[in-house]
Amino acid sequence: MRWSSLGDVVLAGAVTGGLGEVCFWTKPAWADLAARLPGVERVLRWGVDPAPRTERFDRIVDLQGDLRSRRACLGLRGPVHRVARWDLRRRVRVWLKVGAPPPRVIERYAQAAGVEVAARPWLDLGPPGEALGLVAGATWPSKRWPLSRWMALGARWEGPIVLLGGPEDARDLEILAGRLREGGRPVRVVAEAGFTETLGALADCRLVVANDTGLLHLAGAAGRPVVGLFGPTTSADGFWCHPGEAVELDGLPCRPCSRHGERSCPIGDHACMVDLDADRVWAAVQRVAAP
Repeated sequence: MRWSSLGDVVLAGAVTGGLGEVCFWTKPAWADLAARLPGVERVLRWGVDPAPRTERFDRIVDLQGDLRSRRACLGLRGPVHRVARWDLRRRVRVWLKVGAPPPRVIERYAQAAGVEVAARPWLDLGPPGEALGLVAGATWPSKRWPLSRWMALGARWEGPIVLLGGPEDARDLEILAGRLREGGRPVRVVAEAGFTETLGALADCRLVVANDTGLLHLAGAAGRPVVGLFGPTTSADGFWCHPGEAVELDGLPCRPCSRHGERSCPIGDHACMVDLDADRVWAAVQRVAAP
């Protein structure tokens, strides 16, 4: 059971393959993607398909771990194993900026499922291509690297570029694509509500640069090296777990300012993202892209 969000559902691929035949219960938006995870034989859509009250399960693995999922487990037949959320520690790190970070999400998933974390790829897209994937959007605006930095980064790549996002990112991605095409770069824009085109585009990528958002985890699950950009959240707080490199500004006393992201910077300067220059990210791209 995992209903939100995209990144959390994708990370479940770290454990589904070790559980045998899996029935995955998730939101309708993630159903097609959940069906691609290893070991998943059937997907139930939260709020659409009836709860499986009449079936007997060898194990019920609650990777959501909130009150809603606890209620959903009532009446299900089978032993329940629930993920540890570490909510208090995560909140203390945001509020007081003290304490050790919680274990990584995939390790918490593995503990709840009683299996080892599986080797990638959890989504098999075949051998990588030669394109640079750029994920310039994010659900929370405070997690977005400035568009001008993405332009400066993309202009340095000698090869095809794929710009990835959702429908809400389409305008910014088209602006970015236009600027990169002026420099002679072949650019493809994929801004869809589902994942069919997105997965096809990821198959063409050699590596992906992404804000801390769901498509970062999708790229990592597909075995593509990822350069992850972290601002209001930190790579140490549980969600960064992919081959590649995390880029962030250490030493800012305001970080982390959020568990998931905010609509705006709480202190107004957005230094964690604005002060992250393209040179530093490009250096990470070169290291990750090296043979």
